[in-house]
Amino acid sequence: MVIGDPYKFGIIIERMEKWESDSFKNGIMFLLINGEVYPKDVRTTTFNCELAELLDENSAMRSPVKDKELYVLKSTELFEKLADFTYGKDRDALYDTAYLLPFHEINDTGYSIFIISDGENIRLMVGRWQDNEIILDNEIEMTSQEYFEVIDGLDIFYTKLK
Repeated sequence: MVIGDPYKFGIIIERMEKWESDSFKNGIMFLLINGEVYPKDVRTTTFNCELAELLDENSAMRSPVKDKELYVLKSTELFEKLADFTYGKDRDALYDTAYLLPFHEINDTGYSIFIISDGENIRLMVGRWQDNEIILDNEIEMTSQEYFEVIDGLDIFYTKLK
């Protein structure tokens, strides 16, 4: 199933009952940003764990931080600030995950996706870890309405799964 626009912002998600046990509902899930797929390889997603965290009311995916002053910064400056908030200057440990999408299958493959809002729009910024540094790999800006239509579609999938 594809939710959203795969050339702009969307999600590919498919349940794979053959991969499941009594306790875990599994499948595949990819985030699509500007036609790029994250994660880059096929990984098993445990929906009842991953989606519960992603769609939690307090997660960055569901409740992006609204900050108009940060939002208007140029891409490189904004990305550096969000990375510093999240990982600190030394990049050794998480500090503030308010801007980080808690999508473990993406994070485990060396990518981090940051999100911020100005109240009307959303910016997603993809960082890729390379030689102990995180560099800007991709970004997109869209209206909050466009963004939340995709998140609502994901929520519908999750509700049916339960």
